[in-house]
Amino acid sequence: MSRLKVILRGAQISEIGLSPDREYIGGRKESCDIRLQPEKGISREHFSLKFEEGKWKVQSLSRFGEIFSLGQRVENITLEHNQNFQIPPYEFNYIELTDEISSSRQLGAPEISENEKTVVGVVPQMPYIKMLSSQGEVREMLRLEFGEIWVAGRDSSCQIIIPDQRVSRRQFEIRKINGIYTIIDMDSVNGTFLNGSVVSSTDPHPLKSGDAITVLDNTMYFELHDPNFQYRIDRIEVPPFQIAPTSEEINFADIPIDDEAVQELPVQEEYVDENQLRITGGPFTGMPSPGTDSLADNKFYSFQPAHAEVKTSAFQKFKANKPALIGSVIFFLVGMYFLSEFLNAPVPEEVKVAQPKNNSSDPFSQLTTAQQQEVQELYASAQAATVQSRYDMAKDNLEKLHKILPGGYQDSKEKLESVILDEQTIIAQKAQEEAEKARLEADEKIRRIVSECEKLMTPTVTEDKMINCLTEASAINPEHPEILRLKGEVKKITDVRKTKEQEKDSYEVLVKELDKIYAAAESLRNLGYPYKAIKGYKLVIESTLPDPKKLKSKSKSKISFIEETIKKRTDENLKNAETFIKDGKLKFAIKALNEALIYDPDNRSLKERSDKYSNELRLQAMAIYQESIIDESFGYVDGNETRPGAKDKWKRIIEIDSDDGEYYRKAYVKLKKYGVY
Repeated sequence: MSRLKVILRGAQISEIGLSPDREYIGGRKESCDIRLQPEKGISREHFSLKFEEGKWKVQSLSRFGEIFSLGQRVENITLEHNQNFQIPPYEFNYIELTDEISSSRQLGAPEISENEKTVVGVVPQMPYIKMLSSQGEVREMLRLEFGEIWVAGRDSSCQIIIPDQRVSRRQFEIRKINGIYTIIDMDSVNGTFLNGSVVSSTDPHPLKSGDAITVLDNTMYFELHDPNFQYRIDRIEVPPFQIAPTSEEINFADIPIDDEAVQELPVQEEYVDENQLRITGGPFTGMPSPGTDSLADNKFYSFQPAHAEVKTSAFQKFKANKPALIGSVIFFLVGMYFLSEFLNAPVPEEVKVAQPKNNSSDPFSQLTTAQQQEVQELYASAQAATVQSRYDMAKDNLEKLHKILPGGYQDSKEKLESVILDEQTIIAQKAQEEAEKARLEADEKIRRIVSECEKLMTPTVTEDKMINCLTEASAINPEHPEILRLKGEVKKITDVRKTKEQEKDSYEVLVKELDKIYAAAESLRNLGYPYKAIKGYKLVIESTLPDPKKLKSKSKSKISFIEETIKKRTDENLKNAETFIKDGKLKFAIKALNEALIYDPDNRSLKERSDKYSNELRLQAMAIYQESIIDESFGYVDGNETRPGAKDKWKRIIEIDSDDGEYYRKAYVKLKKYGVY
């Protein structure tokens, strides 16, 4: 016998008995044998545990989840006694029990001490924060287990991290005060809401299990749970429920009879069934006889209410019907007469006793005349009942005969044994026929259920849905060939579907990779980097990734459009530059050339022309600036109508020089000095 202990953050939450005949699946999926909470890093089907070659082996089923043993990440483990392995935050402890310990666990009393009894109000409660995704699914179940203050926010130092840049670094605080949990907002930017109401930043508000906490569109629930609830449930051993047999299942022949007690009962006018008076101490009370050693000796009894209808045997009814009784006796005597005639045996006129009454050695002769007549009637009725195969009636008559004459009458002892044997044979045949009938009915019912469940055989069928449909049939015979066949077909369909889903997931991952490359190229184009955008689009075209969205074709169109736009704008800027040069407006010519370089940064001709005109413009501005400095030194700053002064020359520099030119800045400083700007 082997067991597996499941430990969560240091606390044992369950203990599972392992059966070598089956395989166990562990994960967060509802149908898993070892159900884990949806903690971070736990897959739907994370690992399998099965018995192979005399050992329990753990095998990883998750592509991304991890299993650790002795500090190392592993794919599979062969377990030894008292060995641990981890799936953070869970830890598993494997234990092999000896046969003595195993049997004592099975036969002993439930391992629950008085200290573990359920007491209202003292069940340990552990606070949890249940984080929901934007789709309303449980994203994380966070257990608040250390300390009495927990801060929530986007900062990594918070105990409750809310992964949203819009949330404050320290959003709200949960505090445990005298066993009561409270919440308070920490002067956050967007505020905290509790069940739709604003949480105060000065007065703590009490929390109760199930309260919803909302920050922007981030929703979480505060819940209180008993961390050892499942463990306590698993440790309770419920004794098997036994159903007492009905009155029809009781064999009253096995009940001991106290004849003296029966004789002492008061005589009643109404007929009372003898089987109800065969218990020592009076009528049947539903309790075992005082003379028995244990309840097991008396098997089961059914309580017969005092006012219940008295059950009358077939022979008693027969005796009560006088005309039928007389007719049967006459029929029997006539039959015996013809039989004796056929055998050429002399027939006496009346039935006579074989031994005279005064023969003390013959028990029959010691009976009264009424008793002798009753014995003969019982014997004759038993013979007639035997001929009609009414063995229960024959047995009843012979047993009554033996109560009057314990030594038997003629061959009544042998006849009783024969009747009992024939009765048992008939009962066995009926039981066999009923069993065969029940088997055929069960088989027909299973086939009918299987026929209904076959309607679920669609490409979307699941194993859980089919198991639910076959529940009633499996309860009758889980190994029925039709059930096994249908389950096998469903498994094939689900395996094929899972394979296709995995292929689809892999395909979608590759498609998303191409989407990212295309999106990067689009971003460069929108930011005004045409040549970088062209390189990005070329990466899309050269990629071997699947392209269901026709992104490669779009990239080619975008490249053609960008190249045409570059050429068009370059030509326009060159044309404008030539016009400005002819007009002597070097400043505007340089600006046009620089705009052309934005679309065609690798054009060396444009760069050289821009540098040439920039140098000429600089020399012109420098000559004017040197003249203005000379005028300023002689105090000729303002000038007049006939001769421009230093200010006029600085203004001229501002007009002709580029905004980022050296003498533009110097002229601006001079003009600002003299109060022009």
